[in-house]
Order: sequence, then structure tokens, then C-alpha cells
Amino acid sequence: MFFLDDLLLAPINGLHFIAKQIHEMAEKELNDESVIKQELLELQLRHELEEISEQEFAEREAQLFARLRAIKEQQLEVMQDIHTSGTSSMVVETSSAGDSDFWQADKKDAP
Repeated sequence: MFFLDDLLLAPINGLHFIAKQIHEMAEKELNDESVIKQELLELQLRHELEEISEQEFAEREAQLFARLRAIKEQQLEVMQDIHTSGTSSMVVETSSAGDSDFWQADKKDAP
């Protein structure tokens, strides 16, 4: 019975997988700083070549900087979540097997 269910749901699962991959790629592109920086450079070049007006340049530049700021804020929130996580801990492991040799060597070297 489970095999039949898997066969019947395979197309739906495949579409779900494809949609998930597309969503992840879109998120990555929207939140990629290098893409926004490239767009800023292209915008600056178009403005210098007088392909766009000063007003259009200012509006588009403000939009791009707002996106860049939003990405930075999101990255900062993620970093703060990592550093302030209640589940984070540090474990220090020590071994006492080799410690006695270490201390004995120090005592032999002492005057």
C-alpha cells in the first residue's frame, strides 16, 4: 500500500521539490549583496553616460541602498541569534593520563 502511495504522490513531491529549489534560488539572489552592488555600479555608469535622469538615478539608488541595508540588518539579526542562543555552550575536555608526566618533567627541570 505504501508503494502505491509513493507512486501516486511522486509527481506532487517532484513539483514541491522544484518549487522549493526555485524559492531558495530567488531568496539567494534577492539577498545577495554582490548582486545589489553590481546593480549600483551599473546604475552609476548609466547615470554618467546620461542614459537616465538625476531623479531616476536618485530613486533607484535609494531603493538599492534600502535593500542593502535590509540584508545587513537581517545578517546582523542572525548573528545576534547565534551569539545569544540559550542552547549555545562550550565544553572543555581534559585528560589526566598525560598530565602526571608533564608535571613530573617540570619538577625535574626545576633547580
